[in-house]
Amino acid sequence: MTITLFTEEFFNAAHLLKNYNGKCSEIHGHSWKIEVWIRGEENQKNDIGLLWDFNNLKKIVDQFDHKNLNNILPDNPTVENITGFIYKQLKNDHKDLLFKIRVYESITKRNSYCEIGDF
Repeated sequence: MTITLFTEEFFNAAHLLKNYNGKCSEIHGHSWKIEVWIRGEENQKNDIGLLWDFNNLKKIVDQFDHKNLNNILPDNPTVENITGFIYKQLKNDHKDLLFKIRVYESITKRNSYCEIGDF
C-alpha cells in the first residue's frame, strides 16, 4: 500500500540576487512557505509506525529562519535554488522515499513558487 504524507512550514529570511538587474539585487526579506509531499510504501515504516518524521522539515527550516540566505546556500538564493537545496537535503537523508517540494517566495503571492519532485 502506498502512503503519501503532506506537511508545510513557514520561515522569514532575507536574501539578495547577485548579478540581477533590478530591486532584488538589494537585500530584502520574504515570508517563505515550504510544502512537502512524502511518498513511500507501507513496508518502509519504522518500528514505531512512521514513514517519515515531520520534524525533518523543521530541522531544515531552522537553518533558514531569520537568516540571510546568501550565507547559507552555495548558489544565488533564488526560489529555484532554495527548492533544489531542500529537495537534495531530504533525498540525501531519505534515499528510499519520494518527495515533492514546493517553495513559495511569499505567502501573499501564491503564484510565485518553484516545485521540484519525484511525483
